[in-house]
Order: sequence, then structure tokens, then C-alpha cells
Amino acid sequence: MRTRRSSLAPELFSHQPPPRPDGRLEVTISYLELAAGDWTRRAAPPALKIDITREISPSVALYRELYDRVGRPWLWYERRLLSDEALGALLNQPGHELHVARSGNDLIGYFELDGDELVFFGLTLNHIGQRIGPWLLDRAIERGLARGSQRLSLNTNTVDHPRALATYLKAGFRIVRRETKVLQDPRTLWPELYRWPPA
Repeated sequence: MRTRRSSLAPELFSHQPPPRPDGRLEVTISYLELAAGDWTRRAAPPALKIDITREISPSVALYRELYDRVGRPWLWYERRLLSDEALGALLNQPGHELHVARSGNDLIGYFELDGDELVFFGLTLNHIGQRIGPWLLDRAIERGLARGSQRLSLNTNTVDHPRALATYLKAGFRIVRRETKVLQDPRTLWPELYRWPPA
């Protein structure tokens, strides 16, 4: 299924460099932490009625759909490399939680917790720009702390949503380190899926 690009594509994706001939993608990763006492609740409930459901035993098919619909615009691909068996084991290990936000049958986004880490967090493109992101981030932090974490961690990189880092900092996360990595570019691995230029 092809992810529908937003009408805001020029603004949303202009920071992503074009694919390189060697198929490599250089990103700078920011690692962040949030101490429980530093959390700043930022968001009023959105106008849209949204239900968040914890998927107790998520199927691999459901997870792959979520990961693709939310993550493909930001070039998420590492979970795509896992076999169904390996991904299923990861999803059902102790301490792992998957929470899906929907409005009726419409997917809004999801967040994924593992231990003290907010592993993945994001919205579908058609719900970006509606002030849902900060509200859903509050729900993710709330759940992470309710599980007993005193400190939550996450990471974001320079091809993620251009406002992702600012959103995390405003919620109270602090950068603890940064590193630059050269990764495989999914736009050269799967050009039929990761279209370039964005449209």
C-alpha cells in the first residue's frame, strides 16, 4: 500500500537529501532522555475524537502496516529487514507495548514502548498539522511513566519530521548525545515504495 504524501510535501520533506548513487544515507541521530520531573504537558485534547488502544498480542501484519503507513515518509526501514518470526518475537517479548490511535476506522498514529524507551512514535501524514502530535506524545509519556519508568529515552534523526526534535524538547526531553551514521538508503533498496522525489 502506497503512503499518501501530504500536500505540505515541499515543507515536510525538503530537509531530506536526494538519494546518493552509492545508496548510502548520512544521518545525525539525537539521543534524548526525559526525567519524570521534567515532563511538560503541552497539549489540549484535539478536536477529533481519538481512541488509543493497546494491542495486547499484535500480529506481524498489523505492525508492518502501522510501521509502513507512519514511518515510510521518514525513511524508517530497519524493521522491514526483520523476518516475520524475528519481528513477532520482538513484538511479544516482556516489556514491549504497542498503542494505536484511531478515530473510528481511521488510523491516526501509534507509539511503541520497550522497557524505558519510546521506540517509535508518529502520525499518519494526513493527520500531521492538526496539533495531534503533542497530545499523543503526552499519552505516550504518561503511559511510559505509569509503567514505572523514572526516565524515558528516545532518538530522532535528521530525516525524521522537521519538527520532531523541537516537539520532544518542548515536552521536557534533553539531548544526551549525538552521532552521525551512514545507513542504507531505503529509497535505493526499495525505489518502488520509497518514491523520490516525494509527490
